[in-house]
Amino acid sequence: MSYLPHLGKLRKLKRQNPSELESDVAKALYDLQLKHKTLKVHLPSFHINTAKEVETPKKKGLVVFYPLRYVMLVRRVQKTLTAELEKRFAGRVVVLVAQRKIAKRPNDVYKLQKVQRSRTSTAVNEAILDDLLAPCNIVARRWKMNTDGSKRMKVFLDARDKKKTAGRIAVIESLYKKLTHRHVSIGFMWNSTYQQVAHK
Repeated sequence: MSYLPHLGKLRKLKRQNPSELESDVAKALYDLQLKHKTLKVHLPSFHINTAKEVETPKKKGLVVFYPLRYVMLVRRVQKTLTAELEKRFAGRVVVLVAQRKIAKRPNDVYKLQKVQRSRTSTAVNEAILDDLLAPCNIVARRWKMNTDGSKRMKVFLDARDKKKTAGRIAVIESLYKKLTHRHVSIGFMWNSTYQQVAHK
């Protein structure tokens, strides 16, 4: 089989036998790399690990996983890249998520102290939520404690982001539940004095 250049946008293990969806995403990325005025500067060194389609009650979600080392690159072009991919995959909400690993929790308390915080389940789940909501900032978090001992997190975004984000909120909540098995509610902070992150 001859080498197809767009497969270079997939990780090496996926290039031999990619799924139809992974191949389509790789083609879209390769096309943007060649033709898009802004993205052709950033995408040559970028590749993805895999792509998954997720069913949600509202719309289908397309989750594109990429290596963690590209997270800063993706942050710079995430708004443009997501918009271009959603044009090519109409009817789907596209999100870009960095692939992270959760360290196994050791039983020994002394070994537990050596586990990096960035690899704990709490830190990884928070980072996944940041990826799903980017480029919007989380300006506040609240936790609601239930009588059965469980808790539910609610995060607030800047109200100035509502117009461009409101249509994606329900899908993002469903995607977060499927990726982390945790519930989250997303709202908007109207009073800027309570925000934990200030917009410049």
